[in-house]
Amino acid sequence: MHLEHAFTKCPGTKKGDPGEHLVDGVVEGQYDHCVAELLSVASAWSYTHVETYTDRLCQMGLDGETVAIRVRNDAILVDATAYLFQSADKKLGILTVRGTAQDDIIRWLTDVRGRMMPFPSVGMVHGGLYRSGMALWPTLREFLAALYTGKPLGKRLVELSPKKPGKRPESEVDAVGKKKKPILEALYITGHSTGGSLAGMATAGIYMDPQLEPMRKLVRGVYAYGPAMFADPTLARTLHKQFGDKTYRFMYENDFVTKMPPRTVGRYMHFGHQLVSSSRDGVWVEELRLDRQLRTALTANMVGAIARAKDAVYLSMSLPMAYNWGDHSPTNYMRISRNAYVGLGNP
Repeated sequence: MHLEHAFTKCPGTKKGDPGEHLVDGVVEGQYDHCVAELLSVASAWSYTHVETYTDRLCQMGLDGETVAIRVRNDAILVDATAYLFQSADKKLGILTVRGTAQDDIIRWLTDVRGRMMPFPSVGMVHGGLYRSGMALWPTLREFLAALYTGKPLGKRLVELSPKKPGKRPESEVDAVGKKKKPILEALYITGHSTGGSLAGMATAGIYMDPQLEPMRKLVRGVYAYGPAMFADPTLARTLHKQFGDKTYRFMYENDFVTKMPPRTVGRYMHFGHQLVSSSRDGVWVEELRLDRQLRTALTANMVGAIARAKDAVYLSMSLPMAYNWGDHSPTNYMRISRNAYVGLGNP
């Protein structure tokens, strides 16, 4: 487990900035154009260092600090990084989970070590994603609790990194139930690719952890960009009932990662609202039919190889392909999220 911290002071923050809108301008579960745009940027910049990520949020008008939690073990298919942002006034939190590197994603989602395993209480889940999520969860849970109680994340990081070996810090989670009125007022959860999948899993952790029950109503929205599936139909239906109304999944054009893992690895299903791009430079529109899985791992590998070759030799984008590797890039999700929205939330 590797922990990092970044702090920034944005000189331009003032009344009416994005932070105020995210706290006071969006109700629980409401789709919001400004939120979609901001979180698409946050998820895209989670692929860089925590200092750069925090500076990028600062450029967008968000003043505060960020902690980074990283864990990786290739032998058991664990690869996860989470950035948790806390605004300077402690009212806003943004959890961004980084996705798997693009060159690794097909291997990662089709690997036999990722076969399905039981999820606590109900259903089945992708093994690799579940192990990654569980590797993050104990530490992430402590930082989420600090976010709720208003403790500075940098201070909590110091507490979780004791100088004396063997000394265990007190759990901040115990203070959640004792806090009559939380400092935190709004929490957003986001991620791109498998980071979007882990964002959904982190939200499931909040909803299934009895000690974090007071945080549930503070989750304003879950915005996942090009996420892979992680839940079997039983678990997906359960999660949809719990927070599907505040979950928004975005699928750009022919992004095939949203159809992964393949059917041969297990039977998976998406949940929440599904939004698709109306064209390559269009807007997000809601689609009622859920995206379906690719059938086999061989299909996934062939699609990935052909799409990568197409991008490498700069073939014309007019060449018709059912799936496209380049469509998975977070730049596409940022571009469409900047455009006007049709019939969804605020204009």
